Amino acid sequence: MGNSKFLKKILVPVDGSVSSLMAEETAAVVAKKTGATITVLHGMQEFRIGYRLPLKLQDELLGSIEQHAKKVTDDARALFREEGVVVNTEIHSGSDPAEIILAFSEKDYDLIVMGGRGENERETFALGSVTKKVIRHATCPTLVTKKVCALSNLLVGVDGSEHSSNALSFAAKLADEMDSKITLINVQERRLFDLSRQTAEELGQKILSEALNTIQKRGLKVDKRLEFGVPSDRIVEVAEEGNHDLIVLGSRGLGAVKQFLLGSVSDDVSNKAKCSVLIVPAKT
Repeated sequence: MGNSKFLKKILVPVDGSVSSLMAEETAAVVAKKTGATITVLHGMQEFRIGYRLPLKLQDELLGSIEQHAKKVTDDARALFREEGVVVNTEIHSGSDPAEIILAFSEKDYDLIVMGGRGENERETFALGSVTKKVIRHATCPTLVTKKVCALSNLLVGVDGSEHSSNALSFAAKLADEMDSKITLINVQERRLFDLSRQTAEELGQKILSEALNTIQKRGLKVDKRLEFGVPSDRIVEVAEEGNHDLIVLGSRGLGAVKQFLLGSVSDDVSNKAKCSVLIVPAKT
């Protein structure tokens, strides 16, 4: 496992929040299993202040910001080193933390692991603004941690689309490395079920069977579930009922038409889920 080429480089944005710490601990679990190296990144927002503030006070404020950035990255580095993970740290400044993360992630990273909320965002489980922007625009898979977990019980949404297939392929490789169990889930809209139950069931079972066939050769532990209703709601509910610690979804579903935007199911699940969510973009 340690020599795996599946994941080589993982980017972990940090800001000192509890959510960020959960991301660090989850990333350490993945890195130890896959042999990936970690880059800790702190996006230091550029310091802007009115011209009337005394220069000495400006210097003191800037020094405080820089000191905080160093402490956050030093603490994260210590965590990874204690876990025996190869790690390096980066501090970059800019006007938008999300843009800093996105620009840095273009440097051949295989995965971003980040917290769901920043240090000033407190709403439980809901995504913060920086995280939303990153998962909508990142070109590599992004794992949003909402709880520290071993990624041992994955729920993978499949809908027959190319984006769904990309997500399934990534999930299968991850499960292989992490020795995880996979449950495939397809949710058929209630309106189709009401119109023709047989058609809805046949379509759902066909999608699940095709998905199962694509990963069966890996010898993974795989279950499948066909559900009916609002897709995002049922996925979140099934994840909670089944104690899944990670939901895996493609970034653009069958109904998405705008470039760079998540499909509505992925967007809703990312916000509503109480467990961690892995979003896999179209080209992975």
